[in-house]
Amino acid sequence: MVGCSGLAQTLSPDVKQFVKVDAPVIALEHVRVIDGTGAAAIEDQTVVISNGKVKSVSSAAEATIPKDAKVLDLHGYTVIPGLVGMHDHMFYPMGNGVYGEMAYSFPRLYLAAGVTTIRTTGSLEPYTDLEIKHKIDNGESPGPKIHPAGPYLEAKAVGCCRRTSSQARMTVRKP
Repeated sequence: MVGCSGLAQTLSPDVKQFVKVDAPVIALEHVRVIDGTGAAAIEDQTVVISNGKVKSVSSAAEATIPKDAKVLDLHGYTVIPGLVGMHDHMFYPMGNGVYGEMAYSFPRLYLAAGVTTIRTTGSLEPYTDLEIKHKIDNGESPGPKIHPAGPYLEAKAVGCCRRTSSQARMTVRKP
């Protein structure tokens, strides 16, 4: 993972252990770029990242690298856009109506797989999901950017998610 320290947050020691390079400006030289549009990969490119944002992508031969950039020679490496998960959970079914909450592991696993943004799609522990999001946003915990959903509101569901209409109203009104 590459981190740009020019971001508005300070990374905790728990997050720093996952950051290999931490600099305000980073140049990734001689990489293969897959842009995510379906176009063919482009070889021998230089990607300049400043304050956490891609500033330029150009051929390595023609790239303009800022003098203050941390330069990484990455022959043989490929750069892709961060992946966006549109149906993600912080739990998994363990069988017999039991669900395991994975608030610590799942954000790290998503990020390790290249998923930089997730949208949760229902939650068994919505306040846990919000707390995870808060910790990630504040640089206290590693993980992707999270767009959390609320709790399940289902009248006919497996025992974990069933709510009466009055329970559903209370849940929706709860801050």
